Formats: sequence, C-alpha cells, structure tokens
Amino acid sequence: MRLLIYGATPLGAYLAAHFGFLDQQVLWLADTPTVEAVRRAGITIYGPHPRRHLTNVAVTDSAQEAFSAEYDAIFFVMPSHDTAAALQEMRRYAIFKAPPPIISLQRGIGNAERIVSMFGAESVIRGALTAVLTHPSIANQPLRESVVLMAGGGVGLADNHRLSRDMAALLSAANLTVVLGNGRDLAWSALLWQMQANAVPALVDLSIEDVYHSPALFRIEYLSMVEALRIIELSRVRLIDLPGAPVNRLAAQLGAVPFAILADALVRPFTPPSLLDELQRGSPRSEVAYLNGAIAIAANDLNLTAPVNHVLALLIQDIAERRAVWSQFRHNPAMLEVLVDVAISRPM
Repeated sequence: MRLLIYGATPLGAYLAAHFGFLDQQVLWLADTPTVEAVRRAGITIYGPHPRRHLTNVAVTDSAQEAFSAEYDAIFFVMPSHDTAAALQEMRRYAIFKAPPPIISLQRGIGNAERIVSMFGAESVIRGALTAVLTHPSIANQPLRESVVLMAGGGVGLADNHRLSRDMAALLSAANLTVVLGNGRDLAWSALLWQMQANAVPALVDLSIEDVYHSPALFRIEYLSMVEALRIIELSRVRLIDLPGAPVNRLAAQLGAVPFAILADALVRPFTPPSLLDELQRGSPRSEVAYLNGAIAIAANDLNLTAPVNHVLALLIQDIAERRAVWSQFRHNPAMLEVLVDVAISRPM
C-alpha cells in the first residue's frame, strides 16, 4: 500500500519505521528538525519488543512534495490543534480530487468532524489511541530520531469503512493491539480515559498521586469526570473498553464507589498527563479544547452546562496562549479551587 503519515509526533516516527519494516510504500511528512534528525540517524524504536532500527526512512518537510503523489491511506498523527492547518495544506497542494481515507489517530473529539466537514464522511476512519509513545530526551531536548513504546495500550478503529479491517491488520502487524467498533463510541470512550488525571495535574504541576491524595484537588478531578460521564451518557454513547484502558470499569467506579474511598480505588491511567507536557514545553496551543473543552461543547449542545470542564479548558488554553500566568496555579491548589467553586456557583 502507498501510505502517508502526517505529523511530527512520536506516533509518526513509530508508524513510519514499522510500516517501513513491513515493506509498505510510506512517506512521513514531519517538521524540519524531525526530518533532519531522521535523515541523519534513521529511526530507532525501543519498547516491550526487541529494539529495531531503520535507516532508509522516506521523510519530507514539504507538504507540496508530499501531496504531489497518490496514496491508499493517510494517517493523521499531528496534535489536534494542527488538524485544521493540515487539511488546508491538503486542499492547497493535493493532486487528488478526493482524498484517500484519512485515519485519525488523535486525541479528543473534533478531528474527525473537521475532516468530514471538508472532505465528506467517506474520507475518514475514526481512531482512538491508548498506546503511549514518547521521544527520549537528553538535556530536555527530544531525540526525534528515537521513539519509545510503553507496554500496554493500543488503538481502536471504526469498523464502518471498506478499509477498516485492512488498516487494523496493518497496525496489528506494527505490534499495536487493535480493537474494531463503532467509531463514535470508540472516540468518546477514549476521551473519558484521556482526560482522566490530565487537566488538574497539569494546572497545578503536581503528580497524579499528589492530586489523588489531596482531598481538594481530587474533588475537582472527580467533578470533572462525573460531568463528562453524564454528558457522554446523555449523548447515548456506548462506552467501549480499549487496549490498556478499562473504560467501563472507570465509569462504574465513578457511579458506585463512595467518594471517601474512590481516590484509592479508582483505576488509573498509565499515561503521563499530556497537557502537563504541553505546558512544560511552552507550547503556544493546547489540546485541552479537544478534551475537557469537548465536554463543555457537548453539554451546550444538550442545553446543559459542564462548568468544571469549561473552567479547566479555559485556564489551560489561556496559559498556553499567554493570557494567564501558569505560576499562579503551579503548586497552588487554592487558586484553582476558588475558580472552580465560582464556576460551579455561577455556571458558565
């Protein structure tokens, strides 16, 4: 198959290397620093499987070059906030009149909807990612030519496309656990898992354990998750367990375990807070709009409110875009408590 991977992320490196090992015709469209690193050193994969190294990786930083060819499928692996720009580049440079299926392996809700709005429903295969991939770093600088796959996790794929099973087989051959199911259910199930222990630890810059052992912070975490679960249930989503993510167990615990013992009993994500990583890197944009923000938007569509998720999304977005100062919240739970209490008393 002729495949394009679009996005300078650890997942992009992993797929580019593994698809190369599988003798697929693959091109990775990434940013200039990544392209330079990979052309110099190839890609090395570390993880639960034996280390593998690929030197002849086809990689480019030119969208015009990438979209001057035809493909059987395109994998979107860029951060969610880059999806709109990626679609505009496709429209500008692509030689094809209608795009091949785009497999969206991105966090949160909204990416598939953007793709559909531009290219139609047949253009996308929804994905739900629970695999954890990172670049190792030296002196806080990521080694873009290397990627680590942590044990556990995998991918969920929508089963309603003619290429769904082919893509599932391809990802399975790349040592990723894959489940097939209803795309909407998979996406919202992944959202519930991805937002757990994410926004609150990011805002206060504390470990997940510190947040769960703080009654005040765990209360905020609990309220945000219960809000999300309520909106998901009212949206008639059927939660689906994903590789490494027992989503139904999480939902059952939120609804049945007494709050006094919930922090100790709750099933935990094995992923580090992605939103904290964004703030630490000083990223000018955040995926929080596609996580907690998606809950607030879905609540509004139901003529309801989700004030805790709304305030968490606004705060992180404001910090990323320099409208708020992170130091006001780092190691300062009291500031976050005040703002959440105001939001609850006066829903946004």
